[in-house]
Amino acid sequence: MGEMTAPLIAAEEVRKNFRKSILLIAVIAALIFGVSYLIGEELGDVETGLIIGAAVVFIVLPVQILTAKWAILGMTRGRAADPNDLRERRALHITEGLAVSAGLGRTPDLYIISTRVPNAFASGMGESDAFIGVTEGLLEMMDDQELEGVIAHEFGHIIHRDIMLNQLVVALISALLILAFILERVSVMNMLGGGRRRNSRDSGGGAVVLVIILLALLVRPLAYLISNLLQMAISRQREFAADAAAVRLCSYNEGLARALEKLGGKKEFSREEVDSLGGGSMAAMYINFPGEALFSTHPPIEKRVERLRNMY
Repeated sequence: MGEMTAPLIAAEEVRKNFRKSILLIAVIAALIFGVSYLIGEELGDVETGLIIGAAVVFIVLPVQILTAKWAILGMTRGRAADPNDLRERRALHITEGLAVSAGLGRTPDLYIISTRVPNAFASGMGESDAFIGVTEGLLEMMDDQELEGVIAHEFGHIIHRDIMLNQLVVALISALLILAFILERVSVMNMLGGGRRRNSRDSGGGAVVLVIILLALLVRPLAYLISNLLQMAISRQREFAADAAAVRLCSYNEGLARALEKLGGKKEFSREEVDSLGGGSMAAMYINFPGEALFSTHPPIEKRVERLRNMY
């Protein structure tokens, strides 16, 4: 017999995954500080580099936050749910009931995504502007308990302010990539254009200069790779926490477990299916988005179902 796993308490799962998410954000912030410091080194003034880093972050953050909702609705081509449609009215009633259970003062708006691919997501910066998107394929596939489990999962993201967390991560990654580009340009200009370090570096020979130029050119792709791996890790932790929140809201774990098993039947999305969901940039927001293990924005469905059925 296999080793028995201790049951998970949903609230403890939420707290554990929140701590991991904060740690990963701290890593991205540290990378931004490090790149800003290197920019200052290249310019001959560390303080200037840190000021540039802070300026980029404080410009990118508000732009990302203010435009996120409309960008998401535009990419997914979502429309407001129609209460005269039987399937959509069912989803509206479930959403209203979960809003009461969650203690929210406002029921999130419900949008329908016109695709047969079963999926769902939540967005908005907080309770006041939160909304949930479900696909036509999801409404067709799920029974009432399964649909409630999926929508409760999305409520979990709203309650935990995961969307705000996600937008913060996206903004920090954007800032990191901008700063990596600046570092790359400044380093190459110093090497080729007679920057302040050129003389000392040239004394080491042309080979040293070439190596430094190559390293400078690698800064941006490396920053892109590291930041995306971190974003995917954050997304995976958030999915576990939202699953746990769904159990608390529904007081029942089997609905979401069965729904995930149905969603897990799809091992890979075609290019057309990805486009119908709003594109690959939406991957981290959906309840399920199949991908290679290292680059997946979601934990394996099997692992999520196992945790759900071992949770109370």
